[in-house]
Amino acid sequence: MRDMLSRFLVINSTVVGLLLTALCMSAFYFDSQIIQRIDLLASDMRFLVRGIEKPGPEVVIAAIDEKSIDQLGRWPWPFTVQAKLVRQLTRYRARVIAYDVVFSSSDTSAGINNLHAIKARMIAGGADPNPEVLAFLDRAIAEADHDRIFAKALKKSRRTILGYFFHYTRESIRHLSEKQMAEYLQYIRNSKYNAIKKAPNTRLKDIALTRAEAVESNIPILAKAARGGGYFSLTPDIDGAVRRYPLITKYRDLVEVPGEQDYLFAPLAIRTLERFLKGITIFQIDQLGVEKVGISGRRKIWIPTNGKGEMLINYRGPWGILDDKGHTQPLFPTYSIVDIIKGRKKFAPPKAFRRKMVLIGSTALALADLRVTPFDKAIPGVAIHANVIDNVLRKNFLQKPWWSGLFTGGLILFLGLAGALILPRLGALGGGIGSFVFLIGSVALNQYLFVRYGLWLSLAYPVLTVTVLYGGMTLYHYIVEEQEKRFIQGAFGTYLSPAVVAELVENPDLLALGGKRKEITAFFSDVAGFTSVSESMSPEALVSLLNEYLSDMADIILEHDGTLDKYEGDAIIAFFGAPHPMPDHPLQGCLVCLEMQERMVVLRAQWRERGMKELYMRIGLNTGQAVVGNMGSRTRMDYTMMGDTVNTAARFEGANKQYGSSIMIGQQTFEDAKEAIEVRELDLINVVGKVEPVPIYELLARKGELDETKTKVVDLYRKGLAVYKAMQFEEGKALFVEALSLDEDDGPSKTMRGRCELYMENPPPEGWNGAFVMTSK
Repeated sequence: MRDMLSRFLVINSTVVGLLLTALCMSAFYFDSQIIQRIDLLASDMRFLVRGIEKPGPEVVIAAIDEKSIDQLGRWPWPFTVQAKLVRQLTRYRARVIAYDVVFSSSDTSAGINNLHAIKARMIAGGADPNPEVLAFLDRAIAEADHDRIFAKALKKSRRTILGYFFHYTRESIRHLSEKQMAEYLQYIRNSKYNAIKKAPNTRLKDIALTRAEAVESNIPILAKAARGGGYFSLTPDIDGAVRRYPLITKYRDLVEVPGEQDYLFAPLAIRTLERFLKGITIFQIDQLGVEKVGISGRRKIWIPTNGKGEMLINYRGPWGILDDKGHTQPLFPTYSIVDIIKGRKKFAPPKAFRRKMVLIGSTALALADLRVTPFDKAIPGVAIHANVIDNVLRKNFLQKPWWSGLFTGGLILFLGLAGALILPRLGALGGGIGSFVFLIGSVALNQYLFVRYGLWLSLAYPVLTVTVLYGGMTLYHYIVEEQEKRFIQGAFGTYLSPAVVAELVENPDLLALGGKRKEITAFFSDVAGFTSVSESMSPEALVSLLNEYLSDMADIILEHDGTLDKYEGDAIIAFFGAPHPMPDHPLQGCLVCLEMQERMVVLRAQWRERGMKELYMRIGLNTGQAVVGNMGSRTRMDYTMMGDTVNTAARFEGANKQYGSSIMIGQQTFEDAKEAIEVRELDLINVVGKVEPVPIYELLARKGELDETKTKVVDLYRKGLAVYKAMQFEEGKALFVEALSLDEDDGPSKTMRGRCELYMENPPPEGWNGAFVMTSK
């Protein structure tokens, strides 16, 4: 039966595995947004596993931070402050000064017009104006013209790059008029790409480049004074994280602006690198899109991109990292602008900026220029530009190769086919281990290619394939095996105990005929005088009484994980330690016996109140080796026990009648449970069918729960039994009589008193070993 089921499962699980593989291939082909999100999150884990990679020294960040805002005032600061910053960085010999900030509004005070008007009236008055007054007005005009002050600093520096940003949706440009957009376009013309290599028959309008709807640029005087400009717009992925850096943005299609040449614009990082390397950017375009982008100059660096001209950012680490002293420091060297302006060399040493690219941007939380990356939930936007620059200088790129789709599809097929053919033959544990190996292997391969070669390959689909494959086949196994379990429960649940049925469900091989040898504790119980009780009651009343008795007793057995073997009239046959392992089965058997007798006291009180007959039960309990399993025919079987241990337990139950006891246990049961129970040794007997005598014990109570009177009775009985075995029957009788004076209903003392009287008249034969021979069952 089990072999047939196994073969059935293997064949059908393979079919299920192939279907699940086809499902995974379909998901890969249609590439839903849900799986895209999972893939992005899974891909981010590669950065965390790889860890931090220290960036190079070329990039420094001048931070618009909380410290600078506290000391210089709320943002935006006057252009005079910006001019001081540019002049100081120029004195510090920074090679490039790049603003991740846009200055789209004038900072010159409206009062400057009044000063011009006053000067004009003085000159037009006819009389010679006072030279000192004119000089004062000129100084006032110059000092009030913040735009010109800042522009002068930019121009004199000859190393400044100003940022601007694009709008990529029409909803975001409703506040801009066509005139404003046309003016802004004029301000950024000097940041267009010029070196473009196009393949034959390639038209820019046919290529799916990132397209902007509008631009917001710096005011004209600043845009003209700077050495260049670059956009700092970033496009997050569908989950909000920034992983791609657009190296090219198209604005104003050629069709819309006839005669114009290549309206393609460069980002801030590229313009900064051009200035630093003293080169220009060139890019190659074919009919499929951007092939690659390169920066020439002191050295030529080719940057891998996708068809839209987007570069994958190889983040070096989180924004904050721990230094050797355990303090959190920015990944890139970062200095407060206030320290730079005020020349605080302790906090912003001049050598820190010498021959460096200085990126000026906000790190203050209040200014909200924060982005999500694989390492951080909130990283300053300026740090993203720093990462891109470092990637280019180090030539440490990530790229999604053209064959990535073929690789991912092939890996799905390989994992799916291998899993469908191999996993069903490995079993539950082997299948789990095999799936784990496939999973770890896929992840490890992906991580190796990522770290070693910078390849950005899908991680979600291989993981999804293994997970779906193992989960789906496991679910299939579960459904089939649940059907088998329901069959077993329906077929055997009516006459086997729940514990046995559960064992059969977990191990259907137990349904085979036969058994196995193991140590158990056998239980037999019977109702004393049941024949006379049954004769005095109507059949209906007898059945009701017996059902109540058997139900309560069976519940106690099952509560202790015992196995109900069968009922034989008023008798209960059970055992402990099979089919499921139970290391303390002797103790559990003893506890069941004691709880049963306690429950019988309650039941007898209830029966008395209802005018019903009272029942008393006798129990035999014995521990030892027995054969346990299914006994019977192929069409009718019974999970039961067989062996000498079982027979002896049955004899103990009957022997209670001889001694007036209620629970009799054997030697091994006593030895295994003696630390938790109170007993007294009753006798040494030869039970029917056995040659060797066996010691018998009466189970009295749990450890420490025997009352004082019973303790004295047991102590007198123990002494009486000792002299009895020494054939000092008169002394023994006296001790048993003394025990009865304390408890006149003590059955064993009555029995042994009579035994002493018998042997006083008819002494046992010479060589007597103290054993009493049972003549009946």
